[in-house]
Amino acid sequence: MRSPAGFPTVPPTAPTPAGAARLPDAVRGARISPEATHHRSLFLSDLHLGAKSARPDLILAFLRQNTADTVYLVGDIVDNWHPLAQNWTQEHHDVLHHLLALPAQGARVIYVPGNHDAFFRQYAGRMYEGIEVRLDAVHRAADGAQYLVVHGDCCDVFSRRAPILSRLGAMIETGVRSLDALQKAVTRRLDWRDWDGIERTISATNAMIRKHDRFEERLSDLARAGGYDGVICGHFHQASLRDIEGVTYANCGDWVGSNTAMVEGADGRLRLIGSPQAPHPSRRFDVAAEEGEHALAI
Repeated sequence: MRSPAGFPTVPPTAPTPAGAARLPDAVRGARISPEATHHRSLFLSDLHLGAKSARPDLILAFLRQNTADTVYLVGDIVDNWHPLAQNWTQEHHDVLHHLLALPAQGARVIYVPGNHDAFFRQYAGRMYEGIEVRLDAVHRAADGAQYLVVHGDCCDVFSRRAPILSRLGAMIETGVRSLDALQKAVTRRLDWRDWDGIERTISATNAMIRKHDRFEERLSDLARAGGYDGVICGHFHQASLRDIEGVTYANCGDWVGSNTAMVEGADGRLRLIGSPQAPHPSRRFDVAAEEGEHALAI
């Protein structure tokens, strides 16, 4: 099968190429918890490392608790829409080192850049420190199902037709999330009850945009046109796993709000899982459930 987007794809059964560059010991020694859960595949998107709203603490804790044979980085891993040096901390650095260490530890890592890290798309088809950089990929699950793996901005009409407004919207959301983080810090310091009004407003707004933009349907149509069983994406910061007219739509969510990832078990079953360290790891599913998206495992 070919990529319906016209992009080169990763062969579903391609082995990790030999001769990957050896990483320094400090990078190779990523700490994994002895109680870590192992998955056949792990899909992460929208870490937004370098952005003020990123949660490298939650990401690193999650990565230490979850390992996989194959790890897909489904775009917006690093956020170069913002000056990286301004918000980059040791925790951001630790997450990056952990990801770079995965190939040396035996995992196959495939990086599909998004619109916030589009700079790396020029390296598509190359290998960096054992990580394969691709514009999109094809994942073959254990049960034989094949999924198109793409960040998702290729089907975001707003982003493509009004890129300046799209960037402005991203800046506004970042500012609102920073305000939310500030008010949470204040309420916790004063030992007041946590208020999630801002977070729920962001979720409701994104859900409303999603409902009228129909990008889920466009991505599903993209997968259907290529003969795939489903699509695994990120970009829209709305974790979801559901069937759309016979095609599986799987959105990993993000790590600036929902703090979720998609995993595949040994039986080929996809599941959405959240960070147990997040205050409310399932909160972002609330709006989706109100719209009838109850199936969180396929």
